[in-house]
Amino acid sequence: MQQARHWTVATISVLFFLILGAILYFTVRPSIISVEPLGIAEQDIRSPITVEDRTATERLQQEAVNGVGSQFSLRREFADQQIAKVEQLFAAFEETEEETELSDIKNRLNSTEVNGFLGDDELNLLLEATENTRRTVEDVTVTALQEVMGNRIETSSQSISEARDRAETLVDQSPLSLEFRAIANSLSDQLIVPNYVFDSEATREKEQQALDAVEPVIIQEGQLLVNQGEVVTREIYRKLELTGAIDPNRSFAPLFGAYLLSGLLTTGFLFMLIRSKIQQLLLRPKILITVYGLLLLQLGIFFGVGYIGIEFTTYAYVLAPTAFVVLLLRILVDERVALASALITMIAGSIVASFGQNTSFMTVVYFATGSFLAVFLVEPKIQRKRLFLSGVLLGIINIIMVLALLFLRNTVVTWEMVAYLSGFAITSALLSIVLTFGFLPFLEPWFGVLSSGRLIELMSPTHPLLRKLLMEAPGTYHHSMMVANLAESACEAIGADGLLARVASYYHDLGKTERPLHFIENQQSGVNPHDRLTPEESADIIMAHPYDGADLLRRYKLPKEIIDIAEQHHGTSLLKFFYVKAKETRDVTESRFRYPGPKPQTREAAVVMIVDSIEAAVRSQKQPTPERIRQLVSAIIRDKLQDGQFEDCELTTKEVWRVGESACETLTGLFHERIEYPELKKEGELHANHFER
Repeated sequence: MQQARHWTVATISVLFFLILGAILYFTVRPSIISVEPLGIAEQDIRSPITVEDRTATERLQQEAVNGVGSQFSLRREFADQQIAKVEQLFAAFEETEEETELSDIKNRLNSTEVNGFLGDDELNLLLEATENTRRTVEDVTVTALQEVMGNRIETSSQSISEARDRAETLVDQSPLSLEFRAIANSLSDQLIVPNYVFDSEATREKEQQALDAVEPVIIQEGQLLVNQGEVVTREIYRKLELTGAIDPNRSFAPLFGAYLLSGLLTTGFLFMLIRSKIQQLLLRPKILITVYGLLLLQLGIFFGVGYIGIEFTTYAYVLAPTAFVVLLLRILVDERVALASALITMIAGSIVASFGQNTSFMTVVYFATGSFLAVFLVEPKIQRKRLFLSGVLLGIINIIMVLALLFLRNTVVTWEMVAYLSGFAITSALLSIVLTFGFLPFLEPWFGVLSSGRLIELMSPTHPLLRKLLMEAPGTYHHSMMVANLAESACEAIGADGLLARVASYYHDLGKTERPLHFIENQQSGVNPHDRLTPEESADIIMAHPYDGADLLRRYKLPKEIIDIAEQHHGTSLLKFFYVKAKETRDVTESRFRYPGPKPQTREAAVVMIVDSIEAAVRSQKQPTPERIRQLVSAIIRDKLQDGQFEDCELTTKEVWRVGESACETLTGLFHERIEYPELKKEGELHANHFER
């Protein structure tokens, strides 16, 4: 049986995997278009993917490099090199004597770079000149070179000629004689060279900067490549081939990706269901089909929103009810399963809502915010009013998120855009709440969730079981109403479910209708049937009422929570009266006079146990003063704690005593002392006597 159930769960999950993959593929698959170069486009064609157009990028890079041109730089070190040559020339005339011949000077210059710069006549003139004259010629030449080559001299003949003219002007202004000025001019003319020359390194650096400045040409998914009726040029056709818009083989890649993602999401979701605390419920075929069906329904709604986006606005995804299924599963199941559904909503939902277009960062973040925050905005068994308030809060969060994303993307935002996007965001939240409200009444019984609406129905005095209790055991009915008041107040004091405790209190003693006269609150004639029974027989009758009541509640198909409280409200308590009575005549075991249990499993069941005992004990008092009530409550709570009746539930010792305080406050209000006016003394006595009865 268990193995068959596992196979059923696996089959249902596989079907969900196949359907989810098909939905994902249908929304992202590229449309294959037949088109020829230089033909006419029969429709608008958009890119199915995002891809870099390397050809266009390289073309831009080449244009950028060509636009750089050659780079030149001023080489100031050239002046120093030429001046060094002048110094080398005049160094050949150092340490000359009268017997030094011209041939000696020429021999000295043979191995230098300045060999041949001056003719024999000019060399001889310098040889015969004094040392001071030669030094002056050298200084004039060096000064002219420094002055002229300190500025930019280009490679053009005009620039070089202008530089030589400036040098000649400087030489002519010197105190040298004509023949020595001629030597200085001859040297400067030969030594002046261009110093603003081609710089290969700077050129390469500039070209690299130009290359780096070129942004890659990206064809975005959804980008329009050709308009309907436009000629498909060879350049456009190349882009169509590049993006795969006319390549049928590319459609298999999205198919593989869709089912890969579907498999991951389905496996993760199923794993979260298995890890849930209520996996036995979730892995029932009908429940599993319902959960998967809700997710597919939500994706279908997203698909419709995506279709609206293609026809009208790219911001249509803001309308998507992202919190719909998350809210339902949070209320009906638990937080873990709701988070798992939020993951599917975020990933698959954002893809489906994009409807084959580019799934933007904004879409994913918006879906993630709406779905994941919904998990923490509601609690299980939430009241309808609080659910509506959660929807309002979700709408505000949606507005803030949309505006934040717009500003982050540096989008130009107008007041008109803010208005309609805010309307979309509020509509999204309202759709989520309306759909949740619409599905909850049908799904709560299906999932075994006890809603507040169902509890309110069970509170009606016209319910057949309550009418049965009133007619057959009126004393028990009155007792149940009192316990209900005490239980609701106590639960509210400790943060438990007060409505559940009240309704369960109405039905907790329903089993007494099987033998109503065996319970003292229903005995009006003073005859007690237990006087004719042994303690064991009396104990059996008394201890049967929780289980008789549970059986009756099951026959009427009341919620399990109420049945459990009816069955557990006495736990394994000891019937002390009959135990002591039996022990007076013979040896008996204590377990014979204990309720079979189980002990209270929930906080609400424990509260009903406490206030049930308190109400019965206080009702037995003839004049219950506040001090007597408090002492009685303390004794009952200590007895329950020592007996270990709260070991199986999450009720803390502090909360147990808080329940007792709440009961004292409620009972003190019911049994408060009244002022007895002298003139109404007799009437007051009559009322007091009536109350005691």
